Amino acid sequence: MIVRVWISGYDATRLDDFIEFARDRLEPFFRDQDGCLGCMFNYDAEQWRTVSYWRDITAIDAVKTSPVYHEILEDLVASGMLAGSQSVRTMNVAGGRLYAPLPL
Repeated sequence: MIVRVWISGYDATRLDDFIEFARDRLEPFFRDQDGCLGCMFNYDAEQWRTVSYWRDITAIDAVKTSPVYHEILEDLVASGMLAGSQSVRTMNVAGGRLYAPLPL
């Protein structure tokens, strides 16, 4: 399994909008991608992180050619919610697990 982490600065005054965008657009997108095992959205005062879990690098690479992915990115950029730079990191999973349902 591979973890992909997308990190971006964001406009903190738009946090509620960003959470709504993640729930309404990002989560369904990830759910529908072959090879995506799950996703989580995290933030602190300065950065937003989208953490997704993938079967393999081939599944991650397939997203790069998705028209829906590009549409979502364009809409996110146009929304004005992003601030600063973005970065992506992928890491191999060595182990671990969730021990209970997440209290969202």
